[in-house]
Amino acid sequence: MFGYIKPLSGELKVREFELYKSFYCGLCATMGKKLSRLSRLTLSYDMVFLALVRTVLTGEHTEGKRFRCRLKPFKKKHCIAPNASLLYCACVSANLSYHKFKDDLSDSKSRLKKLRKISPLFLLLSHMRKKSRRYHPELEDLIVPPLEKLSGLEAQNCASIDEAASCFAGLMENIFSFGITEPDGLETAKTIGKNLGRWLYMADALDDFERDRKRGDYNPYVAYYKDKDSLIADMDLVKYVLTSNLSGMDEAFSLFCGAAGSCLNPIVFNIINLGLRHRQEQILTKFNPRRDHG
Repeated sequence: MFGYIKPLSGELKVREFELYKSFYCGLCATMGKKLSRLSRLTLSYDMVFLALVRTVLTGEHTEGKRFRCRLKPFKKKHCIAPNASLLYCACVSANLSYHKFKDDLSDSKSRLKKLRKISPLFLLLSHMRKKSRRYHPELEDLIVPPLEKLSGLEAQNCASIDEAASCFAGLMENIFSFGITEPDGLETAKTIGKNLGRWLYMADALDDFERDRKRGDYNPYVAYYKDKDSLIADMDLVKYVLTSNLSGMDEAFSLFCGAAGSCLNPIVFNIINLGLRHRQEQILTKFNPRRDHG
């Protein structure tokens, strides 16, 4: 489910795109400094979105700095200095990457899952997760219960797309809202997290429909529709549900921004209304390339 949450960069102003990249670099630097240098390999656009949203909702002050990236050392880059929001997102990234790796291997019917405990990647993710506990030990309580409930549904081959997606929605709601005390910000964080979690789970399952069907891996769409033709016949409803979640995020953030302006707002709106919708259309087109989903 990682890698879906990107802006449509061509629609961002130059200064907005530079600001977005500075958050990306800031999160990368924070992960390298607080967790491990190799933890940067798990950096995702999804966590940058989390950092942007939480920075807006908490009103946390950010400071920019120029630094020389080791991957591109010949030119200094702009970067957001490490702060509470970036550290939190780094810890979330470490925990989610660890649990995603475990889940992928558990779902796989390959013998590779037996090598999980000696896999170099698994050892790295375990190390990152352990270090993240120094800063945010509460993340286990936020992440594990929803994932365990979801694993139970997957083991039962649950055919309720809504029930399965609700588990991941609860997880994202926990992650987005943790530690936010201001009532309006807290409610907005919960709404964004819940809608994003549902959208991510359903979009990812839809994207993997054909692969999971062939492999025999769990997928709520496969469990419910059985074959691609049945799913295509219901595609208008599928699109409506996905779009409703994006609209819910947009409405919640718009209401909050009515009372709180931020230079980050256009970036967040771009991701919700353009980036995610563009990714959604790419997924839907896989089921009927000739059909206009716009």
